[in-house]
Formats: sequence, C-alpha cells, structure tokens
Amino acid sequence: MKFTECSWSSVAYVLKCFHYLRRMPAGILACYCMYDPNQLNKVVAAAVFCNGRIQYENIFIEFSRLWVCDDFGKNSETYFMAKCLRQLQKKYPNYRGVVTWADPKQNHNGTVYIASNFVFDGMSRKVPKYVGTDGRQIYQRTATKDSIKIGADEPKKRFVYYFDKKQREQKRQTT
Repeated sequence: MKFTECSWSSVAYVLKCFHYLRRMPAGILACYCMYDPNQLNKVVAAAVFCNGRIQYENIFIEFSRLWVCDDFGKNSETYFMAKCLRQLQKKYPNYRGVVTWADPKQNHNGTVYIASNFVFDGMSRKVPKYVGTDGRQIYQRTATKDSIKIGADEPKKRFVYYFDKKQREQKRQTT
C-alpha cells in the first residue's frame, strides 16, 4: 500500500459512494489516501481535512471525512490516521491540532479516535437542519432565508488530537 496527499477529486468518488454523508465537505485544506499500486491504484482509504468551523479557524483543523475499505485489515484506520496526522502537523505547524466528531446516530462512539490518541472533549451542540431550495437537507451555515427549518441533529461526541505531545498527554490525564 502507498500513502500520499492527493487532490479532493482523487477521493471524491469513494467518499460519495461509501461514506455515510455521501458528499464532500466545504473548505477542504488537505486530502490523503492509501492506494494499492498492484490493483490499478485502487483507493483503499481516504481522509479529508478542512479549515474548520469559525470557532476553530486557524486553531484546529477539522477532520471531516474518513473512509477505509473493510478489506484493508486490522488496525488499518489507526495506521492510516497516524500517517495523516503526521503529515498535517508538518504541513500546518501553526495549528494546535485536529478536531473531529463521532456521530452516535451512525453507531460511531469514537473508539478509533481514542485508539489514535485523540482526547474526548465533550459533546457538540444541537445543529439546526433545513431543507434548501433544491430540496436537499442542509445545515445552518448553508441555509438562506428561503430555507425551511426541519429540526436539529442530536449532539455528537467531540474529539481533539493535539499536535503537542505534552499537551495531548496532559489532556488525556484529565479526562
């Protein structure tokens, strides 16, 4: 398997097909993938990192999408994430780390993040959902005055990976 930074278009197909959200996020900073050169460069893992929400801007990079092929093997998620986190730390040294969420509605409880040295940082707020003018479900950041509010998503578990190892260990000891 080979690991590389890639363009968003290199991973868009697998994320739109296999990730539960079925779409690419906005504000992409970096994309990484693992591929198999022996199988016509078949993508077996993909990750997308964004410039984040306003409250994290220039502080934390947002880990927006992760997909790993089920056939890739045991511990493949943590192996792939470790490679991504090392590259992000080199590429974006002015950031404090990476923030991400686990969605309990999707049976995601954050085990892979804990195994990758992320620190549980609490729950997100409920996020209002809307129907846009095109009939698709959208969120508050994308809604306009013509959007119709249809409720709110339940809170998600928030996890942070601190680039500074001492800070990461200190936060892990307090949670």
